[in-house]
Amino acid sequence: MKTKREYSWIGTVLLLLLAACCILSVVLFNFQASTALQLQQVFTGEYSRDGETWYPLDDRSELSALDGDLILRGHFSYDISEDGRLYYYQNHIGIAVYLNGELIWKDTITEFEEHGLDLLPSLCGSRWDYFVFPEISPEDEVEIHLCNPHAHGNSGAYRDFLNTLYNSPDTAYVMESYLKEYSLSFQVVGMILMIAALLLLGAALASGLLRIPLGGALWRYGLLSFFLGGFILLDTVGISFISELVVFNTYGRQICIMLAAYSAGLCVCDDLTGAVQKVARAATLLSALFDCVLIVISLSGVMVIYDTQIYWCVFQIVLSLLLIVCAAKELCRKRCGKRIELGCGILLQAAVLLDLAGVGSSIYSHGTCTKVMFLLIGILYTARAVKRIVSDRQASLRVKKLEKELEDSRIATMLSQIQPHFIYNTLGTIEQFCLEQPKAAAELVHDFSLYLRGNFSELDNAAPISLSQEIEHTRHYTNIEHIRFPDMEIKFELNSEDFLLPALTIQPLVENAIKHGLMGRESGGTVVVSSYETDKAYCVSVADDGVGFDTSISLEGRDHIGIKNIRGRVEAMCGGTLTVESTPGKGTTAVITIPKQGGETHERYHRG
Repeated sequence: MKTKREYSWIGTVLLLLLAACCILSVVLFNFQASTALQLQQVFTGEYSRDGETWYPLDDRSELSALDGDLILRGHFSYDISEDGRLYYYQNHIGIAVYLNGELIWKDTITEFEEHGLDLLPSLCGSRWDYFVFPEISPEDEVEIHLCNPHAHGNSGAYRDFLNTLYNSPDTAYVMESYLKEYSLSFQVVGMILMIAALLLLGAALASGLLRIPLGGALWRYGLLSFFLGGFILLDTVGISFISELVVFNTYGRQICIMLAAYSAGLCVCDDLTGAVQKVARAATLLSALFDCVLIVISLSGVMVIYDTQIYWCVFQIVLSLLLIVCAAKELCRKRCGKRIELGCGILLQAAVLLDLAGVGSSIYSHGTCTKVMFLLIGILYTARAVKRIVSDRQASLRVKKLEKELEDSRIATMLSQIQPHFIYNTLGTIEQFCLEQPKAAAELVHDFSLYLRGNFSELDNAAPISLSQEIEHTRHYTNIEHIRFPDMEIKFELNSEDFLLPALTIQPLVENAIKHGLMGRESGGTVVVSSYETDKAYCVSVADDGVGFDTSISLEGRDHIGIKNIRGRVEAMCGGTLTVESTPGKGTTAVITIPKQGGETHERYHRG
């Protein structure tokens, strides 16, 4: 049965959830009451490019802002009261208004254009603004001059102006409340992406502090979500353009889309391999350098950042096409393991191309295709990152368990090496040599002490050691055995030594070869320890010409140190393998293989 404390917690959580729902519903669905309603104006009449040739103004009229200045002449559909406000959307254009032939309004952009002055960053932007007019009736003739101060821009800027003429005697809040219908969903998406970005970047920082190799991917996904969220928020009508921070909105929006596109390119590169990845990564880094140049140019005052868009768009088109080709080539590989990610990467770059071509753009949403694909990719990468975090946590727990097992294994190995009968036999040999061959006895004591020290040092050695260290320890052991059994021959053929392997791996294999191989012969025998490397791995072979054995019989019963013990440590610490082949009457060969690029545990030991 539930206790009173548990019911109290349940009640508290339920109350908080209901309170949050209540506040959210009020914010989203109950806007502040306004004292006036907005009324859309319709401008009817004709238009001209040169002031001499006039054409009827209708929905099919070609009003591209890229074709130069435009003059509109005609009438408003409704009365405008004295000191009334006429709201409009200004998308990087200049505006001048004449009433019955008399100038009644001219904005700063138009003045700069008339005087041939360079455009200031504070004037370059998209915003909602308004005129304060004298009284105007539908009978009054109104002439509106529109100019594009940029060599390029949004071709639909003039049409956006005409489609967003609204009367309102109230404050800007009226227009804000009207725009919420169009902007709310984008605001929510932008906020969600920003929150997801903070979570991913926090996880990336934590992984860096914990030295988990997943951090690089988390940084890329986090930055992609962050800059995408910033672009959507700054590009959302109703949250940015009504504010007075025009410079911040314009520059922030452009820089965010630059960095979001760059981060997306890095994510695509992350899913590529081999030469294709090198080409894509080089091109992406080149795009980052190009972005830096454009930003420096805008900061130096040579050009406002809006005018750098055309150059960025051209470069981004080339980069997107290259990334699509690289991703498609990677998909054609038979063993491609990231088909979903690569497919999304291709769709994302295709969406960027569509938006750069102007498909789907409108006053309420620029870059619609990219936003949709960015959102889908963001969800995919976020889910992928969460999955990798969970799997990495599980792997971390497995590594800790494995380290404990390795510690126990090292102790067991060390204890198994120090056998009483081996110590007794060696000490007996030393005693005999002290009387007959003092110099040989001294050498034997030296090798025996170093052999014991090598075994005991394994207790404090949790990392792989160099091959030369293991060979040195093995030589101390074989020197002792060779004095006791002079008819045996031990050869070392080391062709490769620049790699690591677990301690006490070669020496026990040599000991097995002597005791279970050569001791079965009537006399003599040879053990050959050799090392070599292939394109992908380093190898150590211990071969003897002893009696051999039937490999179908469990090896664990044949040797006191345990083949399983050595195999487990080689696999866990270096990602390697141990194979044993034997033929009765001919001998046995044991081969340790260490890959040149080890597994997770191997890298962990090397970093530690």
